[in-house]
Amino acid sequence: MRLTASEIAAIREEIGRLDPKAEVYLYGSRVDDKARGGDVDLLVISETLGFRELLRLRRQILDRIGWQQLDVVVRRPDQVNEPLAAMARETGVRL
Repeated sequence: MRLTASEIAAIREEIGRLDPKAEVYLYGSRVDDKARGGDVDLLVISETLGFRELLRLRRQILDRIGWQQLDVVVRRPDQVNEPLAAMARETGVRL
């Protein structure tokens, strides 16, 4: 996984502030240690996060880990079987 311990901590802390029960998965190229570059792709499973919280969350994470490409997808627990969420949970790493 190509995130530092401090980046992982920052992501978990910022998401935890808005929803302590949320599950967070890193997926995509940053999971592969041999890959280079790539954006940070996060799946957040949450019953409470909405669009406004997502915008605030994105800014807070980027303020802490540095401004870079960051994709955050939020799904409710009843949406985890939809294709993107299922792929992210299967191939990703839970943070």
